[in-house]
Amino acid sequence: MCLFCSSAATVRRKKEAYTQICSYFFTVSLKFKKSVEYFSKLQGIGPRQATRIVVALLSWPKTEVKQFSQNLMDLAEGISLCQDCFNLSEETKCQICSDPKREQAKICVVEKITDLGSIEKTGLYRGLYHILGGAIDPVEGLLPRSLRIKELLSRVENFKINNTNGSVNSPQAGQTKELEIILATNPNTQGETTALYLEEILKPMEIKTSRLAKGLSSGSYLEYVDSITLQNAFKNRR
Repeated sequence: MCLFCSSAATVRRKKEAYTQICSYFFTVSLKFKKSVEYFSKLQGIGPRQATRIVVALLSWPKTEVKQFSQNLMDLAEGISLCQDCFNLSEETKCQICSDPKREQAKICVVEKITDLGSIEKTGLYRGLYHILGGAIDPVEGLLPRSLRIKELLSRVENFKINNTNGSVNSPQAGQTKELEIILATNPNTQGETTALYLEEILKPMEIKTSRLAKGLSSGSYLEYVDSITLQNAFKNRR
């Protein structure tokens, strides 16, 4: 038998053994089955991965399992959304909106909380955020009214009237700045539709809007790049 066939057979036997073990747990324990069902509800986690997670939890000390379950309860009861940007927060305002050192005249509009986290990791952006809660997608029933666009417009109006963005104290005299809305939606059909819609509704308000640069990623080959990416690369060349 060749080495490849031997290794493939070994992997298959391990999978069969693992399936038998899981089937055993499902048969003898309703608690185990229920736990797998809950973990399977997590995005990106299928029944097989959920089963592995529950099996791993069974090997934890009981004290750690209790701490884990308590932390989940605290998460559900103690975490809310920031009243201004809708980021996760334990107070009425998140740490970013409460930070006077952030650039108050810049609001970066993102689709999800995870998008905010990705931008923060770069350490380059020091402004504020606004989380829409998704992108316009009629197929999935996500229309403009389903997103936090009304709240964004309210922040813009508040800035124009009081020179604040709804998150911080008014700037000192002589420090008035032009508000900039950075549209950082995902570079897909839904994200592009959302960005275009926001540009249209912000245009009458005479607010400066900008988009993240798009183009070729480092290490890519032109022959494998799609036409839209190439178009964006030429438009944003420098």
